[in-house]
Amino acid sequence: MSAEFRYWCGECGYRTPWLDEAEGAERLAEHYRRRHPGVVADGDFEIRRSGRSRGGCLGWVRRLFPFP
Repeated sequence: MSAEFRYWCGECGYRTPWLDEAEGAERLAEHYRRRHPGVVADGDFEIRRSGRSRGGCLGWVRRLFPFP
């Protein structure tokens, strides 16, 4: 299962696009160097998991009544 990360600046409303973890962290650090020089990078991030199998309603039915 792969994941994408979006980082949020703790000083302003900037947020990165959905990226892999390393690139997202680097973009946030670059933002701080450019827009908030001398301030220690702070903020938050969110994780979007992708690659999950989604069965919808049929997925729940298959879990309740396994087919041979």
